[in-house]
Amino acid sequence: MNEDKLKILLVEDSLENREVIAMFIRGIANVECASNGTEALTKTEENLFDIILMDINLGIGINGMEVTKQLRQTEKYKSTPIIAVTAYVMLDDQKKILDAGCSHYVSKPFSKKELNELILNVANDYRLSGKFQ
Repeated sequence: MNEDKLKILLVEDSLENREVIAMFIRGIANVECASNGTEALTKTEENLFDIILMDINLGIGINGMEVTKQLRQTEKYKSTPIIAVTAYVMLDDQKKILDAGCSHYVSKPFSKKELNELILNVANDYRLSGKFQ
């Protein structure tokens, strides 16, 4: 793993989506994946991630909004960028997702360029603000 790259946790229940998103961002980040909310919480306890990409509808178990709420209650992830990666596109859905603690939002489908630009902009903003560890 390249230590200079961002460390990103990708939380996505769809294997196909995990593979595509991981492929999109491998050039700019070291990616670790979780396929459900419980696995995501375990991985965040064991590791420190710079950014979390959070699917909202995780199928069985707790959803991405609940995972985000739990992460925001921990000191370790209180200010970590959590980008909602979801097919929910209605304004009311976006508000609920952001109110749950996600710092940013990208709707599916998205391009590699769109996702990478968002991640790099978020990382730059957080580095400049001094919020990255």
